[in-house]
Amino acid sequence: MAMMTGRVLLVCVLCALWSVPADGDVVVSGGDDSILKELFIPVARLQLRQEQRAAEAAADAKAAAEAAAKAGAAAKAATEAAEKAKAATAAAKAAKAAAKTAAAKAKEAEEAAEAAKAAAEAVDTEEKAKAEAAKATATSAATKSTTASEAAKEAKAAAEAAKAAAEAAAAKAEEAEAEAAVKAAAEAVATATEAAEAAKVAAEAAATAANAATAAAAADKDEAEEEDDEAAAAAAETAATATLIATSAAKEAAEKAEKAKAAAETAEAKAAAAEKAAAEKAKAAATEADAKARAAKTAEAAAEALRGTAVGEEGGRTAIHDQDNSVEHHSGEKQELLQEEGPERQEKEQHEEQQHQQHEHSARNGEESAKDNTANGTNATAITDDSDGSTAVSHTTSPLLPLLVVACAAAAAVVAA
Repeated sequence: MAMMTGRVLLVCVLCALWSVPADGDVVVSGGDDSILKELFIPVARLQLRQEQRAAEAAADAKAAAEAAAKAGAAAKAATEAAEKAKAATAAAKAAKAAAKTAAAKAKEAEEAAEAAKAAAEAVDTEEKAKAEAAKATATSAATKSTTASEAAKEAKAAAEAAKAAAEAAAAKAEEAEAEAAVKAAAEAVATATEAAEAAKVAAEAAATAANAATAAAAADKDEAEEEDDEAAAAAAETAATATLIATSAAKEAAEKAEKAKAAAETAEAKAAAAEKAAAEKAKAAATEADAKARAAKTAEAAAEALRGTAVGEEGGRTAIHDQDNSVEHHSGEKQELLQEEGPERQEKEQHEEQQHQQHEHSARNGEESAKDNTANGTNATAITDDSDGSTAVSHTTSPLLPLLVVACAAAAAVVAA
């Protein structure tokens, strides 16, 4: 700036020196005008050009400065615009990411809605299935309860039949047909026992099913109360009611089964007692028949002896001898028969002795009759001994005495056999 000021001052001085006041010519003192002109005019022109150039350069510089200022402002504006564009790009990217996130969340929300819908449908289906299962369980429990009740009825009927059969067996035992009646009673008792066992098993199964139905009904009822499902709650209450009915029926069936089993055991005991009573009665009847047969044989022998009274003394002796032989022969045959029938008779006697404890009265009657016969035989033996000592006297005194001796000997032989 100082250089330009110096140049301007120099140009001003030169101009003042060269200027002409009148006609514009340059006045130069002395004779050196041409030299001055040659010296200063190019310099002035150069200076003028330089000034013009400087002015133009200044103008250009000013314009350039203004342009630079404008360019700086434009650059600043461009920078700001670039930053704004960059921020806008980032915002766009963020918006795009947010849009993607929103789309993903929307998709997730849609999937969640579908899952919730499917879960609701599944819950509805599950509740319906549980209600159906509870209803089926209640129906099954009711069916098993009915089955147990029917089994209990059958067991009761079988027990009644066994009781009737036992009573019939007792009646038949009184009529000397105890064996078939006892067999029928045993079959009825076995049937009643099997029915009682079946009823007990059915009752236990019904009780188990009832407990399971109770648990299922309670669970369904709790779930129904939690989810406010009236239909499931009603089904659960129905199942619980059916379960209670099934449980009571199962208990009743079990009690009836126990009663039927006890009745069957009682019937079996009565049948055994009836069999023993029938055997005792049969034994007493056999003893009585044997005693009657012996008495008949004794009476027959006495009649035969009495029929020989008309023959006389010699005929009486012959009859005595023949009667003794016949008695000995009869006794030998009877002993052989008893030996042949020994094992069977021993088995029969053992069986009868086992049943002898409940009917001692009949046996005592038979023993008393046997004792009477034994006493008669003893008396007859004594008479025979006496008659052996006085044979000559009897033959001479009365012809009926040998007949009495023969009758007593026959009775004694029968009793001894």
